[in-house]
Amino acid sequence: MKDEIEQAVKSLGGASANKLYADLGAYSITYPKDPTRFANPSVSVPVDVSVAGPMDDAINLGKRILRRWNKVIYELVCSEGGEADKQVRDTILSAVKLNSPEALAAAITGVLISVFSVGPAVAAIVGVLFGKLLLPAAGQEVCTFWKERI
Repeated sequence: MKDEIEQAVKSLGGASANKLYADLGAYSITYPKDPTRFANPSVSVPVDVSVAGPMDDAINLGKRILRRWNKVIYELVCSEGGEADKQVRDTILSAVKLNSPEALAAAITGVLISVFSVGPAVAAIVGVLFGKLLLPAAGQEVCTFWKERI
């Protein structure tokens, strides 16, 4: 699965934030109806406007979903939790220190899949958005920067 995640992150990395938000919104609507379609992180599921609504609606839904994941991942990374939280925190902060959007995206994608059982295709989009939006912060500043974005 690691190779598939890395390939998906590379493939999605060139997409605009709005494209990723729209995909996230559309995928989140479609996923419950057919989760097997999202088993591969590299899958491309077309945005069906009859299901997701107008593109602006899909983008706004994607932003809302990312905001929610932002809070969840922030709590895992920036709060003092149990041993499992420490492993998640170490995984994500180690990726941040690499100063690579791809490394951060892959780490968050892996956490979403393994800890939260998020469909790999959805997790990859969320991971890439995190890589694009959170990497400007570094080291200990990441939690302060992140909290400002929530």
